[in-house]
Amino acid sequence: MAKRILINIFILITICCISILNKAFDSQAAFSATSFENSAIISKGVMLQAYPAKTISTAALNEGDIVYFINPTDLWMEEVKVLPKNTYFRGYIEMLKMPIKGINAAIVIKITEGILPDGTIKKIKGTIVQNGKTQLGGDLTPPASYNKTVHPREGMYWKRAGVLQYVPSGEYEMGRHLTIPTSDIVYIMLDEDYNSMSDDIERFELYK
Repeated sequence: MAKRILINIFILITICCISILNKAFDSQAAFSATSFENSAIISKGVMLQAYPAKTISTAALNEGDIVYFINPTDLWMEEVKVLPKNTYFRGYIEMLKMPIKGINAAIVIKITEGILPDGTIKKIKGTIVQNGKTQLGGDLTPPASYNKTVHPREGMYWKRAGVLQYVPSGEYEMGRHLTIPTSDIVYIMLDEDYNSMSDDIERFELYK
């Protein structure tokens, strides 16, 4: 009788240990899967380096025109290559302002897809950033001319003698077109998380 009780206790302990080990393995597997999935995701707001595939100029573009950029190096997240070198980023001109008197031309470029070297097309939502700005260009031009103005200087040694200075006349130079050569580095600021293990796009979706 006592022997049977001991056997039953042993069996019960064995079953409990197996159950605990199975739960531990399941948790480890779930953690590994989660870690792998997270390592394949580039978070919103991350900056990706890129170069223009061709020179971009406001003199030759219109709103809606397609532009391309190139990823210059492999991008890794832990053990996962999330973006291969020579991936093409496809985008379009969302906003274009032509140069006017006093203001240079400006553009805003949105990125919509990434075309991997093997031809796979990925959804990548981002905005081109240069010098920390999402609007490229749009700077004020220098004054076109200056006027001479006398400013009085007071003091015991100056005896109210005036100082001749030049001040902007109020007229400004004509703005210039914006040009981004292929040698210029730009950055793609992600507007959404990018998952390298999914987010594939069928080719027909590009033309919807």
